[in-house]
Amino acid sequence: MSLHLYTRSWETPLQAMTGQAWRHSQLLLDDEKACGAAIARHQGGKALPAFARERPDLAGIASKLGLAEGKEHVVVVGNGGSIRNVWALYRALAEGKAPRRLHLLDGTDPSGLFGELLSGRGGFSPRNTLVVPVSKSGNTENVVQETEILARRGFPALAVISSGPSKLASLVKEKKLDRFPHPDEVGGRYTAGQNNALLPLALVEGSAENARRLDAAFAAAHEKMAPTVPSAQNIAKTLALELWRAELAGCTELFLPIYGKALGGLGELIVQLVHESYCKEGKGQTVLCAEAPESQHHTNQRYFGGRPSMAGLTVRVGRFEDDPPVSEKVTAGGFLDLEHAGVVAEAERRGTPHMVLTLDAVTPEDVAGTVALWQWAAVYGGVLRGVNPFDQPAVEGSKQTTIEMFESYGPAIEKQLARFKDEAKVRLET
Repeated sequence: MSLHLYTRSWETPLQAMTGQAWRHSQLLLDDEKACGAAIARHQGGKALPAFARERPDLAGIASKLGLAEGKEHVVVVGNGGSIRNVWALYRALAEGKAPRRLHLLDGTDPSGLFGELLSGRGGFSPRNTLVVPVSKSGNTENVVQETEILARRGFPALAVISSGPSKLASLVKEKKLDRFPHPDEVGGRYTAGQNNALLPLALVEGSAENARRLDAAFAAAHEKMAPTVPSAQNIAKTLALELWRAELAGCTELFLPIYGKALGGLGELIVQLVHESYCKEGKGQTVLCAEAPESQHHTNQRYFGGRPSMAGLTVRVGRFEDDPPVSEKVTAGGFLDLEHAGVVAEAERRGTPHMVLTLDAVTPEDVAGTVALWQWAAVYGGVLRGVNPFDQPAVEGSKQTTIEMFESYGPAIEKQLARFKDEAKVRLET
């Protein structure tokens, strides 16, 4: 596992702008007792987050591989961390290589995957598709409804849910579906190293080998990023401190170009980890994730030419497994790196804060290390801002409203839904 965080182009423009507040923050993270206590307040008195304490059931995962034999598709039903973590791992390690394809069902959009599953037009059938609903609460209404409808259509299912009572647990019992434990104490966005991400990945690959490698890598990374390790040797504390430094200087937006298609799912997970963990109480940063180098042809204009409220952090890969030449001297990966270097040079010329995170290669070890880095950076980001990095109070309100409207559906609810068209301020009609 080798990750490298380059901060020289970040520190120079920011070092004179944050003063004592940022230095006090560094002292807080380097105070093992104070930092651990800040985490423990939200973790039942334990200074180590649950995601760094819980381990997946690798033997149990291996025992379930037979459920996917003969299948072509694995459909994970869920939202947020229930799908973002496995998607990050799948895109990095298995997409285009595994004997099965992974699909995410995150809603009832009739023009999307849900419609394809029900109509058969996407080539999905109970014969070739395994459905894996994932939900910690077990009460996310669309997950329950989608699972029930697909089970009624005869799709085999393996549900990953917590041990307590829930709507999904009742459905699993009623339909006699297979189930697998979701860790009770680990919030969805922090579960990349847990059952609910590693099980679907193993089902797609037909092997638990990468799950084992990821588990070992997560354990090693958590040891290196724990509160006991000072910031000078702790890449997660360093990243959290630098992001906080930028926010104190007025950079409330983070441009996150990802140089490597395989890491696209990782970028989406980073967005969730940052937004849901420490964007609270009027604090935090908006993360704008984009595929690069394509982003250079549009969003660089915003980055360099818009309001000076945006800092940048690029993610790049040191070497690619397959790297064909584009000239006598430069490979495809090398040319991609030249495009990236041009962005960093422009940031330095303009004095725009810019960091670079490098993975040596797209391996289970480096991918796990990168996910763990952002998990810990999210936790330390919450500590620095004085907010709980493990809850998501602003997420729950709309979910509860949806449940209430669904359960009381009738003319009054239909009228509410129609207002967006019926009460439009202006129209275009031909």
